[in-house]
Amino acid sequence: MHPTPLRVDKIRAILEISFGPIVISLYQCGAGDGQDVGPLFHLRRRKMKQLFTYFSDKTRRQYKFVRLFDYAVFTALMVFLVIVVISSGMANIQTDSIDYYAIVQRLTSKDSNPIVRNLHFVEQRSPGYPVLSLIPYYITSRFIEPLVHTEEIKNPSNPAQGSPLQPPTERMLLPAKPLLFKDVFFKNFYIETQDSWFEWKIISSMLFTGYGLLFIGLIITVKTLALENTPVLGASLAPLVVVTSSVFMHNIVNTPAYATLTAFGISCLFGYFFVKASLEKTLLSQFFSGLFLGLLVLTRLETIVIATVVLVSLVIIREFGFLKNYVLGALVPAVILLAYNLSQFGNPFHLGLFKGDINLISFDLGYIYANLFNPQSGILFWSTLASLGISGLFLDDKRHTKILGIASLALMLLILIRVPIMYSCIGAGTTLISGLPITCPNNMAEMATLIRFDANRYIIVLIPFSILGLRTLVVSTPTLWRRIQALTKQHKAG
Repeated sequence: MHPTPLRVDKIRAILEISFGPIVISLYQCGAGDGQDVGPLFHLRRRKMKQLFTYFSDKTRRQYKFVRLFDYAVFTALMVFLVIVVISSGMANIQTDSIDYYAIVQRLTSKDSNPIVRNLHFVEQRSPGYPVLSLIPYYITSRFIEPLVHTEEIKNPSNPAQGSPLQPPTERMLLPAKPLLFKDVFFKNFYIETQDSWFEWKIISSMLFTGYGLLFIGLIITVKTLALENTPVLGASLAPLVVVTSSVFMHNIVNTPAYATLTAFGISCLFGYFFVKASLEKTLLSQFFSGLFLGLLVLTRLETIVIATVVLVSLVIIREFGFLKNYVLGALVPAVILLAYNLSQFGNPFHLGLFKGDINLISFDLGYIYANLFNPQSGILFWSTLASLGISGLFLDDKRHTKILGIASLALMLLILIRVPIMYSCIGAGTTLISGLPITCPNNMAEMATLIRFDANRYIIVLIPFSILGLRTLVVSTPTLWRRIQALTKQHKAG
């Protein structure tokens, strides 16, 4: 039986939605405008086979070219990042990184003077980054330090030399002069204002941890994209999102001793094992997804909302085997936290991590606007690709991408209502927190700068997830555009 006669111009428009230029060749093989499509369905079997083999080979060649170009861009951007790190990466510590340095110092050399005298915020810092830094620290101590001579540097031109010890501030830079990562090796710098030493072993271990996890994370993200086995890999999207984010590049160059790079790398590892566990249902992947998400929480406490969303989602979709292995993996970082608390505070259940007197939970519409929509600070302006990628997670039909999308929105919601104390003291000069002077912004423009670097830094842990969504957007855009064009032609044809 023949199919119901249709006009070729209509069937051509429908086929173009899915096959684009292939239809033109089919059209030329036996039908013209205004004719029935019978000839299209009565081509000789051999001719049809040759036709589809031709287009199959052509498509494979196109995808091969796209993938080679994709890898070439990925390689070029990775080389660019390596050059940036080697040539411009800074080793100075300030604000958060002073506390992380102090934690590593406490865990490794308790006899030396602390890097600064007032370390009020140390107990509030998540210890994941300093604990991971112990790995390169002990490798350096065991295999490198015995082979080299450590130079001790006291800067004679320091104007503070000979003056009494000075109280630390949250904006102090240590050492006081800019110091590149490549120039820090085998040198200890004396900090006269604090009567302490800035040790190359500690800072190099911190930076090796951060930079190492940055590059590991980018490579793992490509492996995550490959798990979904789509024709377009999108490898170049990973470093592209990084290099086009001025805040991310600021962290890579100016503040690499923050926990940001480490948190990014751990988030990439979690994303890989979570996607692998969702697709392949293997015990080890499920266990490691819980392990790395636990390490992420141990590194950035606010990511506990991601862990909670994943846990609740596994309960809702009744993946109880996955849930059990996920929880078992998360117990490992929990044990590490208990051991850290016991060694540092004498109590495994010490709650200093939850004090957080630098941030307040508050619903402030002005602060929410500044975080999202203000062109000087908003996430939508300063993390555009990451924001688009998060929206793309909801375009996929896969459950794991939707879970990651919901978890991303949950973290963004927390960021919007976690207001720094500086927001309440604009124009007040300074405010004291346990004797530590905190500099207040002079005006809203300075506050916007602070928000820009804080909010966009906090969502860097979401970039590994957003890259999945960004690839979905990139792949679906041409198909969507063809559908729009075909429907427009069909509408004009009446």
